[in-house]
Amino acid sequence: MAGSLRQLVVLFQGEIIQRLSLTMDVLSIGRVPESGLQLSHAMVSRHHAEVRMEPQGPILTDLGSTHGTMVKGQRLLPNEPFLLVDGTLFSIGPYNLIYQTTESVVHPLDQADAQPPKPELESSQQNTQELALVPIYMPDRSGEPASPPRSLEDDPGSIYLYNLPDTFRENDFLRRFLLIFEDIWEPLEQRQDHISMYFDPRTCPESFLPWLASWLGLVLPTYRLEVHRHLLTQAMDLYNWRGTRYGLIRMIEVCTGLTPEILEIPARPYVFLIRVTIPPGLSGEVPDRQLIEELIQLHKPAHIGYLLEVNR
Repeated sequence: MAGSLRQLVVLFQGEIIQRLSLTMDVLSIGRVPESGLQLSHAMVSRHHAEVRMEPQGPILTDLGSTHGTMVKGQRLLPNEPFLLVDGTLFSIGPYNLIYQTTESVVHPLDQADAQPPKPELESSQQNTQELALVPIYMPDRSGEPASPPRSLEDDPGSIYLYNLPDTFRENDFLRRFLLIFEDIWEPLEQRQDHISMYFDPRTCPESFLPWLASWLGLVLPTYRLEVHRHLLTQAMDLYNWRGTRYGLIRMIEVCTGLTPEILEIPARPYVFLIRVTIPPGLSGEVPDRQLIEELIQLHKPAHIGYLLEVNR
């Protein structure tokens, strides 16, 4: 529809969690961070589906996902294109997504056609609907589960049942038995899906920072945690200028937030005057002289002497 707003409204447990404008040519939907729309749930495949903008309208395609993409209670065949029209509701795992072409402020679930009546389902389809409500506990950045394990008595069943023949899905013992393995392996799988965060100094656990610094032969200064993260993100650029005046200025600037002056002393060759001025009213923790001395000694040329002047 020319001139109208195209958007996807994402709902989880009846609540709107995201509105995404469809301004791109192709919107990828999946569990991996690089997806255009990331849905972090174990029932969502890494590369689950995509919405491609075509002249006739947006085309929804399931990319051979494990648990499928449901439209009007029917599962799309893998790689089968489906044309979205205004108000189309489709489901991916426990998420409901509604395609809209207007800027309506009405809650999507209040629309008459947004929640179609549920037909009678066979036992295997009922299990599939129940499995969509199984909570999956995402690990935090330390790798530990964010919530305690689920109760075997209260849980409707393991999502692993979906990968078994229908005859096994009605077995109550197997339903509870598979939960043991799900609680062990799902947090590990989630961690594997986000393993890149462990190698990024901006998101890795604090205990990983010295380990990442050791890859670069970098000694972290005794200062705040956020400084360590910022220093590691800038490390490769700083190494390009190591041993130069600019490199030392940049190192002090990254670690303290203060820009020093480095001046030559004509009467004393190979000795520099390093002047650091702490502005009045500086918010946050003020770096002390010991930290600046530590940075200079670690990153100045070995044959160069210096005089440090800290002004407040």
